[in-house]
Amino acid sequence: MILIFCVLALVPDLYSQTTESKLAWLESLKPEERQARLIEAARKEGEVVAYGNLDLAAMQALADGFMKKYPFIKANAVRVSGAGVITRVDSEMRAGKAQSDVIDSGQLGMLALMEKKMMARYRSPQREFFRDAFKDKDGYWTAYMSNVMVGAYNTRLVKKEEAPTKIEDFLKPRWKGKLAMDSQSYVWFGTILQFLGEEAGLRFMKKLNDQDLRHVRGRRLASQLVAAGEFDMTIETNLNSVLTFAGQGAPVWFAPIQPLFYSPSLVFLTQGALHPHAGALFIDYLLSEDGQRVIISTNRMAANSQVKSKEAQTLEGLDIRMPDILDIGRRYNAIGNQYREIFPGAR
Repeated sequence: MILIFCVLALVPDLYSQTTESKLAWLESLKPEERQARLIEAARKEGEVVAYGNLDLAAMQALADGFMKKYPFIKANAVRVSGAGVITRVDSEMRAGKAQSDVIDSGQLGMLALMEKKMMARYRSPQREFFRDAFKDKDGYWTAYMSNVMVGAYNTRLVKKEEAPTKIEDFLKPRWKGKLAMDSQSYVWFGTILQFLGEEAGLRFMKKLNDQDLRHVRGRRLASQLVAAGEFDMTIETNLNSVLTFAGQGAPVWFAPIQPLFYSPSLVFLTQGALHPHAGALFIDYLLSEDGQRVIISTNRMAANSQVKSKEAQTLEGLDIRMPDILDIGRRYNAIGNQYREIFPGAR
């Protein structure tokens, strides 16, 4: 009887209500045994569903990498564009049935869903290789990759010495009618308000709107339009897009505005996941050196401190900071409303 009890104590409670309780049995195991038993439990589930707002090619590369390592688990990568991932997860949870096991998203508004108990705590062993600013202390989220928010200019239209070196330079007469901006730059907007202070930040944004901005949907598109000469500069885009286009010979580079700020993408385990063990294993893979190398292959920055991205050399010596992403995430809707109010062209 004692032996039977011990064995039962080491298997998942299949009837518990939360994802966290289904995974709790792993916590008392030593690393090697934990990994072996997690793999076996994930094998029985047979699949994992991951929602994300990465481009489909990058999402599929991660799914393929996972399935190469664990060929007995089917990884279903479901792309949900932009902030639509927030709406979709929220709707599914309201209906009482989660359809995803894992959510990986650059939409910080996902953090607001934590307060609705839509995310499960999962402390992946791989989290020890991530800096404190790239993970929360409770285990709800980890920044599995990052980008850097930069201003980008056309090198044929803008002289190097004209490129802004501080955020206030965007208000110079030189840029009136020459600037593009993503119509959903909410994270950048919230970050600058944190950096300048709410009152000074809002004053800056109102003056920026007076520069006759042109709003486009998507940072990558904004970078492409700058490279094509449609605009002299875009106020905020992703560094990886700039480096990719520049590497292809496009006349585009990023402005040396400091400080620069990270734009992280976070990974969560869904509360009520249909495949909690496969979901946990997928997160472990995403945060591992193997998964992080796949991320690098998609021209993005790894967040694991053991894996170096090519961007590290380009950024060496620059002042790069992590914004208070929890604050931005919790106020995401309010920030979006402020953004659209100040920039009516973004509606």
